[in-house]
Amino acid sequence: MRMPNLLATRNGRLAAFFCLYITEGIPLGFAATAVATQLRRQDVGPAEIGAFVASFYLPWAFKWAFGPFIDVITSERLGRRRGWILGTQLMLIVTLLACTSLNLPAQLGLLTGVLLIHNSFGAMQDVAIDALAVSTLHAQERGLANGMMFAGASLGTALGGSGVLFLMPLIGLKGGFVFVAGCIALVTVFIVLPLQEAPTPAAERRGAGLAAACWFVFGVSFAATLPFDIGMFGLPRYVLARMTKRRQAKFLGELANSLDVVTRFIFKRGMIESFDGASSSTRWSTS
Repeated sequence: MRMPNLLATRNGRLAAFFCLYITEGIPLGFAATAVATQLRRQDVGPAEIGAFVASFYLPWAFKWAFGPFIDVITSERLGRRRGWILGTQLMLIVTLLACTSLNLPAQLGLLTGVLLIHNSFGAMQDVAIDALAVSTLHAQERGLANGMMFAGASLGTALGGSGVLFLMPLIGLKGGFVFVAGCIALVTVFIVLPLQEAPTPAAERRGAGLAAACWFVFGVSFAATLPFDIGMFGLPRYVLARMTKRRQAKFLGELANSLDVVTRFIFKRGMIESFDGASSSTRWSTS
């Protein structure tokens, strides 16, 4: 039986982006909550756990660097955005399954490196999903869709964190990696594979190229602020483990999360405006 193309209808688009954002929340909740809790149960120190958690949040501060590549390197056969989403989800599954062969806590450093790569693909997936949303959602759908997307991410975080912790006595830590990989695989098979993007007009491709050039210039100018960006997002989570007062640690964690939300909003808003502006300028020049 052929699966439906969810991008063809309004409800289908809302459901698709809700499910896609679940795949973003599950790995983060699993690593930050379930794996970190299990490591603490195995007597891993707070400093090591703090460095572990900080490492896989770091790639999300560099999402702006992935934008030009996702805009320029495309495939009409796979879909301009679908191809990237499909590829990154496959790599998310591969990296999760690779963790099942590690011996913890002895190989914590190797696990940290693998999850750093894993979350780099997760950040790429987030950029591709947002780009797909900009190009397929109607103007009147974007507000509701944005709420659905963040609801999906929250649900995924809860499922990957507390949900896997609840199942941990039955499936163990390695079973948790398999469970999270299986959840992503379900979305890949039933949501991503049936998606069919409309062919991109030549004028719109030129507009995307213009937007990519703008993002590249922005990225070069933004690179000067990277040390500040790393300090604001990566270091607070590492510092948490070094602090003795729990209230101060909680405050810094909430501050880092708040700044992360603000930055993601700014980048998403800028992406929407750049694509809309590039498309409008292209239509004006070709009319």
